[in-house]
Amino acid sequence: MFSSKKPYSAVTVAVENLTSEHYEEDDVGGIPDLVEAIKLQASGPAEAARAIRKKLKYGNVHRQIRALVILDGLIQNAGARFQRTFADEMLLERLRVCGTSDLSDPLVRDKCKELFRNWAVEYKNVRGLEQVAGLYKQLPRRKQVVTQDQSKVLRETAENPFEDDEEEVVAPPPQPRHASVASSPAQSSRSSPPPSFFSSISSSTDTKKSKKEKDKKKKKGKPFNLESEKETMKNCIAESSVASTNLLNALRLINREREQISENKNAVHHFEFCKLLRRKILRYIQLVESEQWLGALLHANDELVTALMTFEQLDRSIDADSDSDDELAHQQHLYKTMSDKGKENAAANQFAGLSLGTKSPSPPRPPRQPPRPAPQPEPEEEDDFEEEDENDPFADRNALQTPKVEKKEPVWRDV
Repeated sequence: MFSSKKPYSAVTVAVENLTSEHYEEDDVGGIPDLVEAIKLQASGPAEAARAIRKKLKYGNVHRQIRALVILDGLIQNAGARFQRTFADEMLLERLRVCGTSDLSDPLVRDKCKELFRNWAVEYKNVRGLEQVAGLYKQLPRRKQVVTQDQSKVLRETAENPFEDDEEEVVAPPPQPRHASVASSPAQSSRSSPPPSFFSSISSSTDTKKSKKEKDKKKKKGKPFNLESEKETMKNCIAESSVASTNLLNALRLINREREQISENKNAVHHFEFCKLLRRKILRYIQLVESEQWLGALLHANDELVTALMTFEQLDRSIDADSDSDDELAHQQHLYKTMSDKGKENAAANQFAGLSLGTKSPSPPRPPRQPPRPAPQPEPEEEDDFEEEDENDPFADRNALQTPKVEKKEPVWRDV
């Protein structure tokens, strides 16, 4: 189902089981087991985000709502590591499309709006969930794959809406020449001259004249009578509304994970019938001048355009566009981050040599001088100490010490 290059482990299997019809839309059972499987491996948050995104992109209405409920449960219970790493650009873009695109089911859009409002209030100041909190006011950043100018089916149905009313020119029956040729082969060979340059020119001019006549007939067409065409036009308008509704209902019943839309016979049958009806509607739009009918005709054309473009846009296999879209979105995300880093580096380089003071720049400092060598320590002088004589009365060892507190002497006083 998925490409072999992407991880496929218990996380993807758990998301596949939890989004099945065995669970109710708001059932939170099984999410704790999924949280444990995500925490056991490093690539768990990225794999869970990719599996949920696939369900939002290719699943039916029940699987899309279940994927939104599981995502909300993981954000609340999977921890800070999951909150910081799961919100890649591919998942965010798919959430924007589910919440705003006309191709999304109204129930899915309502569920997205409800979750976006809750996330904006709960995770406004939570680190890593800033982009998730801002989803309620964001639109898809990437252009839709199919537009009315690029739509192949719309160009085919708008090329010549008068093709059904053209008069078929009956070619003249060939003349029987076999008898004459068989009777006189030599005479015919002699009488018929070889094809010359002038005969080729005449044949080319004849073909040009016939083409011009056909073009005139196409432009002229049948005269339009509103009174005679009124009942047919009413039936065409009613059939257009019913056919577009039947085509959209047939597209909703197809499981895009297992079957491509162009391989479904019922959807292809409604698609071809809508193409035929749009040719007729465009013919009436160009011929009718009454405002009483133009509004209904334009409304019928809009319904057919929506149904045909939905078929064309959804008629893409998983292997054909999922990985390429993922890689494209991943490249855009990398380019955005690299450009932001480049802008920050450029700003830092611009302010690197900027001085905020008004004083003139100071002169450059002189180069540091090499350190001076430390003075060598002088050799200690040897003491000229001589041994004292024991019989010497004037030796130092016989010196008397002065008392610390001297005795008081008598003081003379005048009487």
